[in-house]
Amino acid sequence: MRPVKVLIKYSFCILSCLLIASQTVKAQSNDPVQIAREYFTIGEFDKARVEFEKLAKNKRNIPRIHDTYLNLLLTQEDYSSAEKYVKKVIKDNPDNFEYEIDLATVYRAKKEEGKIDAILDRIIDREKKIAAEDKKPTRIRILANKFFEKNFREKALEAYTEGRKAIGKSDIFALDLANLYRVMNMKGKMVSEYLNFSKNQPQNLSYVKNSLQNFLREPTDLDTLEIILYDFIQKEPGKPAFNDLLVWTHLQQKNFPAALRQARALDRRLENNGDNIMNVGMIAYRNSDYKSSQKAFNYILNDFVESPNRRLASRYTLLSEEEVLKSSYPIDTLAIENLIIKYGQFIEQSRDVFSVIEAQRRVALLQAFQLNKVPTAIETLTKVLEQPVGRSKVVAEAKMDLADIYLLNKEPWESILLYGQVERMFKDEPLGYMAKLKSAKLSYFKGDFELAQSNLDILKLATSREIANDALDLSILIKNNTVFDSTDVVMQDFANIELMLFQNQKEESIVKMDSMLIKYNSHSIVDELLFLKANTLRELGDFTGALESLKTINDAHYFEILGDDSLFLSAKINEEDLKNYEVSMALYNDLLKKFPGSIFVAEARTRFRELRGDFNN
Repeated sequence: MRPVKVLIKYSFCILSCLLIASQTVKAQSNDPVQIAREYFTIGEFDKARVEFEKLAKNKRNIPRIHDTYLNLLLTQEDYSSAEKYVKKVIKDNPDNFEYEIDLATVYRAKKEEGKIDAILDRIIDREKKIAAEDKKPTRIRILANKFFEKNFREKALEAYTEGRKAIGKSDIFALDLANLYRVMNMKGKMVSEYLNFSKNQPQNLSYVKNSLQNFLREPTDLDTLEIILYDFIQKEPGKPAFNDLLVWTHLQQKNFPAALRQARALDRRLENNGDNIMNVGMIAYRNSDYKSSQKAFNYILNDFVESPNRRLASRYTLLSEEEVLKSSYPIDTLAIENLIIKYGQFIEQSRDVFSVIEAQRRVALLQAFQLNKVPTAIETLTKVLEQPVGRSKVVAEAKMDLADIYLLNKEPWESILLYGQVERMFKDEPLGYMAKLKSAKLSYFKGDFELAQSNLDILKLATSREIANDALDLSILIKNNTVFDSTDVVMQDFANIELMLFQNQKEESIVKMDSMLIKYNSHSIVDELLFLKANTLRELGDFTGALESLKTINDAHYFEILGDDSLFLSAKINEEDLKNYEVSMALYNDLLKKFPGSIFVAEARTRFRELRGDFNN
């Protein structure tokens, strides 16, 4: 009996709640429309229907009850009543296409698909004729939005495209269509409409670039954008907006040679001061494509005699040339000496004291690390530090350069003092963090891994991503190779080799590496040793030997952290040093397949496409 009593009590509670809710509905409003809606909201569909049927008899109530009443009939699956009701509303409101679209939703619910197109096509044809006469987009836009709202997306597209034809303007509804194609994940057509939106209104370019950057996330999306842009340029070659977007696209792809070609053509057409070329050059320089940046700055100097960008270009062309020479192996010392002469000419002509100091710094580093003229380099930097320019970033950088040269000259205590000075001068600033990183590396060279690690743990939280990443890399190297070695002997041997390389003892370091590879052939340091050896052999001009070391990694250690680094460097050596373009293409392609998440993917794709000839035209 007890369960029955509980059930009766529970049922009574439910009925009481419903009764209270019903009374509450009537108490809260005297508006019959509101009462009907609230019955629907709380799920009392039969009571709601009674109220709505009364209200539907008065035409004036239709705008207020239509959506909820139709929703109720469809919820109850009373499709016949729904169809009868909507047809009556259409008869009373023949000019309102929204009710006709609602009739199509009834047929969709009834699964009478054949009737849907007939209704919607009739609406589009009628509205198209109106648009052709008055040339106004308003009704077409309202119609398309209603189609979209009712989930007739294809018909929304058709409304826009047919409306465009009727009005006779090829770029009308461009942004509407772009947004609709985006929602429907039709990226190619979305891109085309964004281009339509920008072609006659250059002020829209920034909006279009921001939108494309947000919606085109994959490399293949940018390839699609590039193809469509070339097609638009061929059809309408006189639109600078398309060339501007093509430059922007190549920059997103980090394809700086192609971006530079387009920027050069664009600046010639616009007859400006080479602003686009300068922009590409600066971005290429910041992304370490120094060959492209050097070309860009040389174009400014040679083709734009009156450009205000010339002074900056003259500085950056030297910086770019320096980086190109330092990454061309073996190092051409004669070219380095010629570059120092150019820096001297720049120093004589420059009126900016800080640009002069930076040039002097560069000369000193070339003298010390590339020409082994250490006393001359120290003298150059000592003169820089004597200049009365106060707490200057460029002077602090000169101090760190001098510390590096003292370390090169086997005077580490002088280095420690100078790094410490800069760290204190620029505490909690990027320069201070850089000085701390150099101090940590010095501790690492000396074998004080605990001190190095404590500094690196701080630097991993640095605001500069580059410094934080370098600190993380060195920290991981130390942890991975000392965790199972309480004596730190292997790590100390490796650190000694890195110090030898810093001090330009490359041939001697190769001998030490070979000894370590034999002695510790099963240690976790092996892949690091092989990669270091490959880079050192490349700098010495032994490209075959470098590739042999990398092949060992690719064959036996491809699963290690340096697997993608090794494959990418193999491809670069074949491309840049040996000019084996077919081999390098195959290696780049191999990297894209084996390491799709690698940081080298974007550059590998660009290099592969450049070698394949995708950008020749």
